[in-house]
Amino acid sequence: MKRNIQILMHTHWDREWYFTKDETKVLLRNHMQEVMEYLENNPDTVYVLDGQSVMLDDYLELEPEAEDRLRELIAKGNLRVGPWYTQTDLLLVHGESIFRNLYYGIKRAREFGHPMLVGYAPDTFGHSSQMPQIYKAFGINSTFFWRGYSELKGKKSDFIWKGLDDSKIVGVNLATGYQGAKYLESDPEELKIRMNKIMNVLDTYSTSSNRLVMNGHDQMPIQKNIKDVITEIENIYPEDTVEISDFESYVEGLDVDNLEVVTGELTDSKHARIHRTIGSTRMDIKLLNTEIENKLFNVLEPLAVIGNNAGISYPHTVVEKICKTLFGTHAHDSIGGCNSDKVNQDIKQRLLNALEMVNTQIELHLRLLIMGDKQNEYTIAIVNGLPEKREKEIVEFEMLTRSKHFELFNEEGEKIPYSIVSQQKEDAGLIDRQVAARLQDIKVFRTTIAVPVASIEGLSVQYYTYQDVEEPVTHIESTLENTIENKFGKLIVTDNQIDYVHLDTNKKYENILSIENSGDAGDSYDYSPPVEDWIINSKDNGTLDFSVNKTTNYQEIQFDLKMNVPLDSKARENRIAHQEVGYSGSLRLYQNDSKIYVSLNHINESKDSRYRLVIKTGIISDKVKVDGYLSNQEKAVYNQEALDIWETDQWVEKPVSIETAQSFISLKSQNKQCTVYTEGLKEYEVLGDSIYLTLFRTFSHLGKRNLVNRPGRPSGIEIETPDNQLLNQTFTFRVSIDFQNANQESKISKRYLTPLIGYQQKEFNRFNINPRENVTKTSKYLSLELEELVVSATKLTEENDLFIRLFNPQNKEVTAQLPEESYLSNPMEELKGSISSFTLAPQKIKNIIIKK
Repeated sequence: MKRNIQILMHTHWDREWYFTKDETKVLLRNHMQEVMEYLENNPDTVYVLDGQSVMLDDYLELEPEAEDRLRELIAKGNLRVGPWYTQTDLLLVHGESIFRNLYYGIKRAREFGHPMLVGYAPDTFGHSSQMPQIYKAFGINSTFFWRGYSELKGKKSDFIWKGLDDSKIVGVNLATGYQGAKYLESDPEELKIRMNKIMNVLDTYSTSSNRLVMNGHDQMPIQKNIKDVITEIENIYPEDTVEISDFESYVEGLDVDNLEVVTGELTDSKHARIHRTIGSTRMDIKLLNTEIENKLFNVLEPLAVIGNNAGISYPHTVVEKICKTLFGTHAHDSIGGCNSDKVNQDIKQRLLNALEMVNTQIELHLRLLIMGDKQNEYTIAIVNGLPEKREKEIVEFEMLTRSKHFELFNEEGEKIPYSIVSQQKEDAGLIDRQVAARLQDIKVFRTTIAVPVASIEGLSVQYYTYQDVEEPVTHIESTLENTIENKFGKLIVTDNQIDYVHLDTNKKYENILSIENSGDAGDSYDYSPPVEDWIINSKDNGTLDFSVNKTTNYQEIQFDLKMNVPLDSKARENRIAHQEVGYSGSLRLYQNDSKIYVSLNHINESKDSRYRLVIKTGIISDKVKVDGYLSNQEKAVYNQEALDIWETDQWVEKPVSIETAQSFISLKSQNKQCTVYTEGLKEYEVLGDSIYLTLFRTFSHLGKRNLVNRPGRPSGIEIETPDNQLLNQTFTFRVSIDFQNANQESKISKRYLTPLIGYQQKEFNRFNINPRENVTKTSKYLSLELEELVVSATKLTEENDLFIRLFNPQNKEVTAQLPEESYLSNPMEELKGSISSFTLAPQKIKNIIIKK
């Protein structure tokens, strides 16, 4: 068969890894100068700029005068950019981050010409099963990738990838890697040897006469002698055609109707490493990223929608800046944490900067909202950021008052009972520098309170007031009991363990919570057990001190857990556990909520370790239900098929049964269920009747060779990274555990991660702002009847229309009604026709625009 050898010229541009983004910016300027000069002199040539539009911004930051040349090359199709803004990870970040990354990537590429509408993700550590639908929504009908494929998925490298919702796109596994034809030799004999190796692989896995030869590598400069090389290849294979090509041309040559259909996640590690346990590397960075994502997508954006109704301009540019800062940390290496210490320090600092921006914008919006209530001096705003009505919930927020005691009143003047969570006395001069400048001695009380909200409409504000009083109006009752309870169940602490009794079934779940410490001989890519591990559990080797507090609105067990663990790998090897470590925190029950709210605080003091939270569910199942990007799915508890063959089939990495979820993990058996909801803890393993959530792991090197689960060469490079031991790093972990039967885990999770917001108009602030006359008290709201549909995004378009992204996590169709002036949209926020109601199929995503 005559073959069409298609040379695809590209560079793979890791913005940071064991080198910093500032180093690569300087290199990029040099690289782009060479690429543009070559393309201008060879107008029949195509060059792919790694599928990420951020390279345009990075280059033009240093050489803005080159913009016109760049535009011309992109407009002519010589230089291919997009669709991503950055080459993101496709398992670890928020689903909205995936949508926004493509949105900003395509938008930026459009400003220069036509974006490359190809799902190019060459080096990502695995691919979510929802990506076919997401790609297709953006008009992307194919994906090209390297990692995650094996013959268990499909026999050939060209296939149809069917997503969770049955969306289908063309999938192409780069069988020789994105770097397979890097630096092609100019010597004819050497080139022949090299090309024969490449062609043998491509002949085995390709389905058509096309052979895609990837001529590029990490930060590889353009191969200027490529045309001479092509001439030599033509001499080697005189029966074949050889040309410089692109991804789209390769897809056009496929017989799409006869390709094998592949389903599910692409996370197999036969030919390329996936690093299935990278989800717990540098948890300080990952938890920080999740905090920003949750605040941006679940708090700031819907809050800004409400603010716009009150006359506060929507902060489009601030949101874009935060997004792009986030996306700069979402590349597989960056968010994976598999970098040098210097790079991880830079990533963490950029995330801290993004957190400051999102926190400040949230507070600014809340302050301006409160100023809209010009009738009241002492005002509190309670905000619902979901476009759905909510009932019988608790909002927790901070008060700053001159008096130790105060009373709350709703808009009808009724007194609202509240519980004090914590209270401390402070110097107002440390908050507001004007107080210190005037040499005033003012003491204030900072009080965190929990307030019941009987009912609140969607996307709305309720305004409360308060007044100082002399006598306490509420209190915490400390008791000597060992039990707390609500109408769903009760928690009991006995014999160094925590039990739960589910009242509906009278089922007792014993030892529901403990901490596991084990060794970690791995590196920044993979957890690896030591050859001989020593696993320690807090139930058997720890002490649990506790106290019980009961308030009007919740009951709580506060605890202090101590356990002894090995200091490092040498101590573990010698079975010496002299290092005391502690976990403090609380278990809380609310009267109208079936979840057990768990908060853990920890300062790490051990090295070469992995810590996991063990949730004993009392349920044994071979399937576990989890959420992915805007979806639910069932996964096998044990990766049986791959584990049976990985050694004999010589996989490059053991396909361990450690998996990734976005925000919940649920086990079911007959009439029993246990669901764990998490805030950033995404790596889990199910063993027996227990869910193991990785809290964090510590290790010594960026890369190591010959790990127990990963034989052979090191991933990355073998350099020491002492920061990865996370010594003295402070962690706060939050999860909730629910033993109630439910089939709306995604909806519950969304509410869990989108709490009601409370904010008090404070007398003392870090920054002063002027009142806005145009800001008014808003009574607008939007309470959609969404049934079992779940909201992913609530924001304004750039035209200031309301944009809502929904998905159906159920295995049945769900119908919803919409208000007047509602329109279908695509993810680029472009109108696609009016709509008054719709029925959404299982796992489908819908984009809606509602005009004012």
